[in-house]
Amino acid sequence: MQQENEQMKYVKFTKEDKAIIMKSLEEQHFETFISYFRNTELLVECQYMLTHSLQKLAPTENAEFQVGNRHYYVKITDMIKIRINNEWAAFIKGHIYYRAQDVQNYKQDFPKLNECTSKDLFLTDQTEWFISTTFLQKIQVKPIDEYNILTIELNDEYYTRAEYNTQEQKFNPPISEWITYCFCKKLYNPREHYIQCNQCNQWVHYSCSDRSDKELKIISELKFICFQCVEENKNNKLNLQDNENQDGQLTKLNTTIQVNKKK
Repeated sequence: MQQENEQMKYVKFTKEDKAIIMKSLEEQHFETFISYFRNTELLVECQYMLTHSLQKLAPTENAEFQVGNRHYYVKITDMIKIRINNEWAAFIKGHIYYRAQDVQNYKQDFPKLNECTSKDLFLTDQTEWFISTTFLQKIQVKPIDEYNILTIELNDEYYTRAEYNTQEQKFNPPISEWITYCFCKKLYNPREHYIQCNQCNQWVHYSCSDRSDKELKIISELKFICFQCVEENKNNKLNLQDNENQDGQLTKLNTTIQVNKKK
C-alpha cells in the first residue's frame, strides 16, 4: 500500500496528459486541470491564503473575483496550491452567488426580481474554481434584515434575502415570503427611505407618502398619517354622521308618535 501511494505521489504525466493539462489551464477549465494533480505531492490543501493586500482569506469567507470583464461573488469552500514548473499556483473554490440577472428567464419566471438592486446576492449550489490572480477583494454578505445602509455606501457590502437552487430553479425561502413594506408591496430595499404612519404603524416609501420634499426634510416634526388611514378616518366620520342623522330622525319620529298618541 505504501509503495502504491509513493507511485501516486510521483506520477509522471504522459505527453497526452501534459497537452490536456496545458490546454485546461489556458482555457481556465480548472476542475479538469486540478484533477490531474489529485493524490500527488504537487497539490497541497491550504487552511488560508494571503491576498495581494496581505489580507488573510479563509474558507467560509466571501470574495469577489474578476475573470475577463465578468465579476463573480463567491462563498469560499476550498483552497489549494499546485506546484508548476517549480512555482506554486493557488486556486480557490466556492459556491457562486447569483445576482438577479443571472437567474435564467427571471423576467418571465420571477418578475419580482426586477425590484432587486445591485446589492442583492443569492447563494447557489453552483461551484467553481478560480486562480488566485483573479481575486479582487473580500466582501461581506449579510441577511437583508441585518444590513445597515451607511452615509457612504461601501462597495464590499452586500445583502441576501434567499438562496437559489439552480437545478430546481427555486428560491428558499420562496419569493412570496420575502420582506415587503409599504402599500405598493415592493420588495424591501435598504437604500430606500421610509416614513412610519402614526396611526397604523405601516412603513411607507417617501415616494408613496404623498408628502413634499420640503415636508420630508423635517420628518422628525411631521405627524404622518398614510392615505389609507386618511380614507378610513373619512369613512368613519361619514358613518358616524350618518348614524347621528339616523338617530336624530328616529328621535324625531318617536316624538311625533308620542304627540299623536296624546291627541
